[in-house]
Formats: sequence, C-alpha cells, structure tokens
Amino acid sequence: MGKWQKKAISEVYDVRDGTHDSPKYLKEGYPLVTSKNLKNNEIELSNVKYISQDDYDSINKRSNVEIGDVLFAMIGTIGNPVLIKEEPNYAIKNVALFKKKDVNQDSKFLTYYLGFEKTIEKMTSEARGATQKFVGLTYLRDFKIPLPSLPEQISIVAKLDGLFEKIDRAIGLLKENIAHTDDLMGSMLDGLFDKIYANYKTVPLLKHVDFVGGSQPPKSSFSYEKKEGYVRLIQIRDYKSDKHLVYIKEDSTKKFCEEDDVMIGRYGPPVFQILRGIKGAYNVALMKAIPDEEVIIKDYLYYFLMNGKIQNYIISISQRSAGQSGVNKKALEAYEIAIPPMEVQKKIVAIIKAAIPKINKTQNLTRQNLENLKALKNSLLDQAFKGEL
Repeated sequence: MGKWQKKAISEVYDVRDGTHDSPKYLKEGYPLVTSKNLKNNEIELSNVKYISQDDYDSINKRSNVEIGDVLFAMIGTIGNPVLIKEEPNYAIKNVALFKKKDVNQDSKFLTYYLGFEKTIEKMTSEARGATQKFVGLTYLRDFKIPLPSLPEQISIVAKLDGLFEKIDRAIGLLKENIAHTDDLMGSMLDGLFDKIYANYKTVPLLKHVDFVGGSQPPKSSFSYEKKEGYVRLIQIRDYKSDKHLVYIKEDSTKKFCEEDDVMIGRYGPPVFQILRGIKGAYNVALMKAIPDEEVIIKDYLYYFLMNGKIQNYIISISQRSAGQSGVNKKALEAYEIAIPPMEVQKKIVAIIKAAIPKINKTQNLTRQNLENLKALKNSLLDQAFKGEL
C-alpha cells in the first residue's frame, strides 16, 4: 500500500443515517428508500413504500440525499453501496449516508471500497444483533479505510471502471445464457407435449390420477431431532434446503410419500411446484399425485405436470387467500391429459432423461463461469486497495 494513509471514514466524510421512525405509509407520495432498495449499485424503486410531503421534508432536514453522496445498507444484508448520480426525489430510512467533506476525496473510490468483499466480511463479522445484523453510525464513522492521494484515487477508479465495464458486459451475457438454459427444459417439454396432444386423445386427469392432500399435525407434536418411532415431516421448503428438519410420530398421520412419488406444492409464491425426491410424511402444503400405473407411468405424469401449458393454466387460476396463492384442485383434476400407449410414454421419458444431464452440465458450466467473473472483480479490488493495480 506504500505511503497510503489509513483514516477513519469520519475524518473525510460526514456519516449520517436516515430516519429510525416509521412514518405513515401512503398509496402515493415520496418514496422511502430502505436497505432492500439498494441493489446492484442502484436504487431499486419497484418495491418501495410512499410517504407524505411533510414526512419527506422532516426526514430530509437531517438526511438529505444529494448527487455525489453514497448510500450504504447498514441493517440486514450489510453492504450494497450506491453512488448517487441523479437528483434524488426520496427520503431514507435505516440507511447510512456518506457526504464528502474533504474535496480531496473521490466518492466513487469510497463506493468501491465499501463494496469490496473483504470490507463486507469484516463489517459482517463485527456487526451487532442476534436476529438481524447491523452496524451503527459510530462503527461506520470509526471504520478505517486506505486513502491514497486524490490523483491516485481517480486513477484507480478509472482503471476499475474500465475493467468492470468489460466484466459486467460478460456477466450480463452469462446471465442471459443462464436464463436461456433454464428455458431449455420448458421448451423441450412444451414441444414434446404439443406433439402428444396432436396425436392422442385426452381425458381429465381425475380419470386416472388421484390428488391427495397432506395433513398438518399440531406443532406441539413436532420434534427437531430424529427419534425412534418418528418420521420426517416434509414441507415445501425441504425441497430447497434440509436445514430445518421436523419429525413427527409415525402413527400420527397416514399421509406418506416415497422418493419417486410426484408431489405438488399447493401454496406459493411460487404456486404449483412439481416436486419429488424426499421420503416421509407430507404436510398440508403438499399434495401427492397418484397415477393409475397401468395407464400412466409416474415419470410421464411428473414431466407432464411440468409442461408450460398446464403450469400457466393452473397458476393463472390460483385462488388468493390471505395474500397466498393456492392450487385450484378441481381445475387441476379437470385438466385434460393426453395418454399415449405405455411404450410411447417410456420413449418420451427416456428422451427427457437423456437431455437433462446435458442441460445441467451447460447450466453448471455457465454458473461456474459467472462465479469466476465475480471472483475476478474481487481480485481486482484486492489489487487496487493494495496499491498493485
């Protein structure tokens, strides 16, 4: 780092934060920006609450955001610094605000340093709070940062801007590729089932498939460790993570599923998830699709329920209850399924299963390349703040 000085941020920046109060929210008015609105170096206002002119003016007497300031999430997900480049029309709540008080500083340099992985790791490890991590104003004011001369800061920012522009362009292309590969499975299923519908008669699902909802044992009967005579209680979240396993007495329910059973997530968002792969008892948020296996192969039913037409239809008619969508069981039972002979079903399943590893390989490679580019950005920041760029 050579002759670079390390100073507390408060020596060169005025560090404030937004209101801690909860003003009355309105259907329209001035946006109130919180930590959740700081994303990808920008202010995201698509999911924001609104306040009155009086509250806006009151908050901005103390925490007026101006062009050239830096906002920083200090509660929850710590980080996501944003350099303000356009005239703001919002107030802030529980967000740190850095205002330059030394003209020999470049706020873009500060933004890069506040977004540096090592900076965030240090702050997160030193943050307070049990359920929700936060860093206070005193901590941020005392936080030490490396401060080269202004010409050096400007030079480092220019180099990082140029390099990051190229990397971000590549990241954007990779994200497009990920979206494309995510669509490959859907496109393949849609194409296959379009041909099947064109060549075979259809019948309501209810004719050959039973949809059996789960049960909801009382929480008082839950165990959070495996015991003799207990079985895993499967919830929708378990298909994404096994961090919060729950067990119930095996004789307390009759609703069980095997790993190859076709399960439907009844509530959302997202509603109508098609799931499988876990053995145990299943709760009321899940429903088991049980085919007449002399007519419909389980795997065929599984992929049928994942095709775009039935997905879009069931989702579109999902009923709202307490802000949550739920699968319309009657509409699902009435949905028409095309049933080719068993040998044709087997061929269709074989085609899909052969394609899945190739799609997964492409997705994994693209995601790895994306992670490599993100790591490269952090490597460049590391070099920059060591004075080696």
